[in-house]
Amino acid sequence: MTPAPGPGPDGWLDALDEGVLLHDGRVVTGLNRRAAELLDVDPARALLRPLIGVLRDHRLEALARARGDQVELELRGRALEVRSVPGALLLRDVSEARASQRQARELLAVLSHELRTPAAAVAAVLDALANDPPAEVRERFLSRAREEAARLGRLLADLTVDVRPPRLRTLELDPVVERAAALTEAVRLPRGVTLRAAPTGLVVSADEDKLLQALLNLVENAAVHGPERAEVTVAAWGEGGMARVEVRDTGEPLTPEAFAELFEPRAQAGRKAKGTGLGLFVVRSLAAAWGGEAWGARRGDGARGNAFGFSVPLAG
Repeated sequence: MTPAPGPGPDGWLDALDEGVLLHDGRVVTGLNRRAAELLDVDPARALLRPLIGVLRDHRLEALARARGDQVELELRGRALEVRSVPGALLLRDVSEARASQRQARELLAVLSHELRTPAAAVAAVLDALANDPPAEVRERFLSRAREEAARLGRLLADLTVDVRPPRLRTLELDPVVERAAALTEAVRLPRGVTLRAAPTGLVVSADEDKLLQALLNLVENAAVHGPERAEVTVAAWGEGGMARVEVRDTGEPLTPEAFAELFEPRAQAGRKAKGTGLGLFVVRSLAAAWGGEAWGARRGDGARGNAFGFSVPLAG
């Protein structure tokens, strides 16, 4: 469909990025190309038609009869900013701006979520050092604080400077699981949640920071949303060139619909509203970056509960 030239000398209205619809309060007396595109109408057929027949939206019709009002609304898949002036409606597509704002909010939410664990670990070390522990204990605490401070810097670089590809290298999975166990003690122990992880001997190709973050998110998810005084299990096995890593809890089994929703930002799927709801969304994003996947399902080992996991390439 090729819109007819807009009104005015040499069709200058058609050069505007803003949609302009002219009317006399009852019928359309003119519109430019941009307005025809935003309203999805044939401009030749729109002329002299009733307003509602062209606008096809009672909100826009009411706005056209007002003066000086401005609204923002969703129309045919677009976010439109619409302003009423005497004899005209001015329409601006703000979809891209609103999408950028949503992405910025999501980035801030991810930053908040991802920086929480290393920041909490450093704070815990400082509290422990305040009690003047023996020299060998103090050095162990300081080593952990240095590791978490360095990881904090790497997270900030990845999330705020640019989107870098994962720093893939060959590493053993078991030490990463052990580190995740230590770093989640502050979340697990107050709830009486223990963590069990059998050695796997698996060697994977991954970014160690991101692999650790995926494990932390799954273990914390199980500890916070699962029952108190319970056991959380970390299991891993090789399958089809991938290591499949799974964290299992003993909580109330969820529905298939709930599992899918939990991997979306801010979803809680009926669980207790704790945290930001970004943990599983982050796990899925991290797994996708190294060519894996993330999943949630009822436990498949015969025990009652839920299992959340991700796959990561095996080395070699």
